[in-house]
Parts: sequence; structure tokens; C-alpha cells
Amino acid sequence: MKSSMTLSCLYHSSLERSLIGFAFFSSTLAALGCYFIGQYFALSVVTSAVISILFLAIYLKLFIRTYKKVINSFNRNYAHLDAILNEDYNQLVKPSYQAGSIHQLQQSLIELSEELFKKKSRYDQHIFLVYQLIEHFNVPIMVLDQYNKLSYANNAFSEFKQTQWQTLRYASAEQLGLTKQDAHWQFSDVITAQQWQIRHSEFIEQGSCHQLIVMIDITSALRESQLQAWQQIIRVLGHEIRNSLTPVTAMAENLAVKLTEPRQIQALNVISERCNYLNEFVTRYGDINKPLALNIVAIDTDTFLKQVCAIYPDVAFSCVTDAATFKADRTFIHQVMINLIKNAIEASTPPVKITLGVHKQGKVSCITIDDNGQGLANPDNIFVPFYTTKQQGQGIGLSFCRNVIEQHHGSLSLANKEKHQGAVATILLPV
Repeated sequence: MKSSMTLSCLYHSSLERSLIGFAFFSSTLAALGCYFIGQYFALSVVTSAVISILFLAIYLKLFIRTYKKVINSFNRNYAHLDAILNEDYNQLVKPSYQAGSIHQLQQSLIELSEELFKKKSRYDQHIFLVYQLIEHFNVPIMVLDQYNKLSYANNAFSEFKQTQWQTLRYASAEQLGLTKQDAHWQFSDVITAQQWQIRHSEFIEQGSCHQLIVMIDITSALRESQLQAWQQIIRVLGHEIRNSLTPVTAMAENLAVKLTEPRQIQALNVISERCNYLNEFVTRYGDINKPLALNIVAIDTDTFLKQVCAIYPDVAFSCVTDAATFKADRTFIHQVMINLIKNAIEASTPPVKITLGVHKQGKVSCITIDDNGQGLANPDNIFVPFYTTKQQGQGIGLSFCRNVIEQHHGSLSLANKEKHQGAVATILLPV
């Protein structure tokens, strides 16, 4: 029973053991057969033993030669299969036999390698065409490798980052400002997330999973109509505003010299200051087709808010700040604040209460204008040029404000308050 189990284990555990076991038993039986044949023909014991040993030596030599050839054939087939698994189709194994099962196995591996090589060639051509198409798209597109590092991008992505994408090669997703939540890619920067959306898909290249990320500008269509609207506005208003500001400024300055009452002098100084601001604004905003000539400086928060509040002495302002300074173009941010406060006043009933806030949120400065008015009647259209719900309005103020803030690489949003009456305008500016 034990001998039977040993033979079964020897023959079924591996090919090598099966061949060696078969050779051992067959050679032993053949040697004994030679010995007994010699005895049958009345040969001496020594002669019979020598004949048996010679036969056994010849048999073992032939077996070893055959054994090596068979095992080497399987080893070469294994190496060929391993090359196929690693997408190396250049290794071709020369058949060890001209017929039989091993020859058929080797021929099948060669045919498999050739077929996979053809498919890989077609797939590589498709991948090449995909990369060519990516290059010609005018939306930012990037490809992340299996480690979520940048491996390729197009010219639109370089323009978005304002640097050649090759300088960012192998940068991690975090360094590119991307995070992945619930299998969806998002921008980690709040301002960027409000202006861009991400569409992504996965594809296999050279055996590894890559991420194809497409950035979509969700405001591009609206901005085109806004540009046309602003061109009309600037042509109509620019000349008239410049002509009106000069005499108003001169009269305010002359009256300020003649008056002695401090409150009246302060009022005239505010008028003169606002005329100068408006004159500078019109001059610098003269060509909407060109980027604004922004002069980004650090602005003292308390001084800035006092100047803004002084324009509307009848409004009950409260200021909540935890940021000593923020960065913006002083002239343009002043005009934006005035427009937003004016809208808040017009949406409120006396007594008007407005809360101004300036806070730091990570790498973003957050400016808020919180009112107690009636709220937004149609939030979806508030930024559309020439759209207005005011009887005497022109529908250009909010569109202008957002255009200025976006050229600061920031964002502007307006929303109704959830628990109380009124609306909140939120400006996000890079620190």
C-alpha cells in the first residue's frame, strides 16, 4: 500500500519526477533482463553483469540527452510565454521538434505572439491618434499615469497653468491641485472649482491604467456674450463719462477751498476722490478686448472699509474682519464694492443694515457683503448682461463686477441666505 502511494506521488507530482521515475524503473528492469538472458545462454555471472552495466550506461546516456531536450523545450516555451505576458513579442522560439505535442505547443505560442503583436500595433496606433487629437483640442487635457502623476498634457493645459506642461511632468495630482473623492476628480482650489468642471475616464497603456482628465470651462459661452455686451457699453459710455468727470472734480475742489465747515469739506473730498477713482477706472477699462491693467497691491482692510462706508453715511454698516490686509487692484476692487453695496441698498427697505466681512480662508481672501433685503428674485440670470429686475436698471453692474474679480483670478457669487431674509455676495481673491 505504501509502495503504491509512493509510485503515485512520484508519477503525478511533476513531469521531471515522472520521467526520472520511469527511467529508473525501466532501466532496472532492462538491466535485470540482460542479466537473465546472459544466464540463459550460459554466460558467466561476470560477463552477464558487464553486459547489463553497459546496457544500463547506454540507456541512461540516451535518457539524459532526451530528458534535457524535453525540459529545455518546456523552459524555452515558458520564457516565450513570459515574454508575451510582458508584451515583448520579438522573442520567437525555434521549434525543438518537427512534429508532436511539443511542436504543436510551440507553434501555438508563435501564432499567439504574432496575433497579439498585430493587436498591440493597432492599439498603439489608436493611442497615438488619441494623443494627436488631445493636442488639437482647445480645452485643457491631462493624462495621469498609474501613480497619478502627470505623464502628458496639451497646449491648452500649458496655457491654463501659464507654463509649459513639460515642466510639470511627473508632478503628483496633489501638486496639480487635484483631489479624488468617491472615484471622482475635483479641484482642491475653491476658485478654480467654481470656474471649471472635470470629466475623466480611464484607459490602459502599456499594461498600466491611466487617467484621462478633461477640464471644461463652464462659463465660456456666457463670457462670449458678456464680451459683446461690454463692447457696446464701453463705446456708448466711455466718452461721456470722461467729459462729465472733469468739471465735477474741478467744482468740488474749488468749493472745498472756500468752505470752512469740516463736514462739508469732508463731503466734497469724497466727491472729488470718487471722481478721480471713476476717471482712472474709465481710462483703464477702455478696451474690454484686452486684459485689465491691474495693479495688485496689499490693501489695509480697516482703511479700505472705512473709505467704502463713508460713501453711504445713511447705511448702518458693521464690519467683521480677521485679516489685516488683502491683495487686489485698489481702484477696481473699490468700484466692485460700491456696485455690490448699491445693489444691497436698493434691495433693502429702511433701516438698511449691511455687514461687511474680510476673512482669510487658507490661500484665499474672502470678502462678503451681507444685507437684510428682499433677496435675489432670479439667481440664475443675475450675471447676464443687460438683464435686470430694477425699473431704472441697465443690467451691467454685476456682470462688470464678476469680470473684474475673475481677472484678479478670483470668483464672485451671490446667494440668498438660508435661515434669514437677505442675500450674501462673496468675493474670493488669491492671497
